[in-house]
Amino acid sequence: MTILDRLAIRELTERYAAYAMRIDPLGWGKCWAEDGAWQLSSMDEPVTGRDAIIAEFAKRMEYVGSLWLSGFPMDLIVDGEMAAGKTYTREEVLPKAGGRISVNGCFHDTYVRHSGQWLFKSRRYEVLDIKREP
Repeated sequence: MTILDRLAIRELTERYAAYAMRIDPLGWGKCWAEDGAWQLSSMDEPVTGRDAIIAEFAKRMEYVGSLWLSGFPMDLIVDGEMAAGKTYTREEVLPKAGGRISVNGCFHDTYVRHSGQWLFKSRRYEVLDIKREP
């Protein structure tokens, strides 16, 4: 793995967070491979395909007034055009209806390099801690 691969994957996680904080489904969707798969802990099955992932993200953000998300990739392993790792995250969600949801989590990620750019091939979310305030 080169330092350039590590930097590019880190920048991918930062773009993902920035577009999520803007609640910008189309920008956020550019972080995904066409055949990507997204699985949140509350889902039974992964959502597959970029268009379906974008639609699911838009649906899930309908209740959100604002969102703060940060994350950092760890345990990266690059094998040619594929890579795997984990991204530890901290989220602060302010729902439109009021209150606050604080979540610490970990994405179990796979990445694919497409046309020289790293994208998410899959993300499976694991909630490590969650706190809800009225």
